[in-house]
Amino acid sequence: MEHTRRILVKVGGETLLALDDRARLAADLRQVLDADATRRLCVVHGAGPQITALGQRLGLESTFRAGRRVTDAPMLDAVAMAMCGQVGPALLASCVAAELPAVSTPAASGGLAVGKKRPPKVMPGEAEPVDYGLVADLAHVDTRLLETLWAAGFVPLLSSLVSDPSGQLLNLNADSLVTGLTRQLAFSDVVLVTGVPGVFRDLKDPTTHVPELRASDIPGLIETGAVQGGMIAKLQEVQEILARGADTVWIVGFREPGAIADALAGRAGVRTRVRG
Repeated sequence: MEHTRRILVKVGGETLLALDDRARLAADLRQVLDADATRRLCVVHGAGPQITALGQRLGLESTFRAGRRVTDAPMLDAVAMAMCGQVGPALLASCVAAELPAVSTPAASGGLAVGKKRPPKVMPGEAEPVDYGLVADLAHVDTRLLETLWAAGFVPLLSSLVSDPSGQLLNLNADSLVTGLTRQLAFSDVVLVTGVPGVFRDLKDPTTHVPELRASDIPGLIETGAVQGGMIAKLQEVQEILARGADTVWIVGFREPGAIADALAGRAGVRTRVRG
């Protein structure tokens, strides 16, 4: 369909911890499809807190360098169990309960995303190049699986577990999967579902909410300190997504019922829209 609106929703693992939160997200996604049955919807989910918690139960300490998880072989087992045995099935169950025709699968399925082991890399704040272990850089994306699921009326729920050409499983950052998919598919909208409903110049002051930005505004916000903490990384992710070809990126909070559907429909709400 020439005018099909393709929408990618990225959900952080921290927003999927509670059953009520997963149910609210699933109901929101159902509204998105109910508003226009021709839409093609894809969800990429993280599992950061779940991986850390499962690792602790298994006696594994999580190590982060420059904000990214170091993944040795035992931790990769925890990554796979949390993504594919915990978060994916739990989100799938909520989607089924909301009568959303979802399919949960790792991005390795069908060769959708192929990775290559990341070489040691110089990172900000690190004196030596960092070896992240069994962590992937994205090497190749094959969209046939997504196209097949969409044609059959399904909504893919993707975790960012990939494999390399030799069959080695690798942990790919969910942000990298989002930008890789955006490069290959004409997503009109990418929605980032987070703990904060958009950009604020001062998180303690709701009146400083920024409803709309251009990509060109982002460097200035970061350089002047108008945004801080985790929002800096989020806006850098937004820049990358827009550079890869998305028309619009939305930053919405996960606590507001119908936040995604309202954003896509242009209804009033607290969120931030960023355009290229």
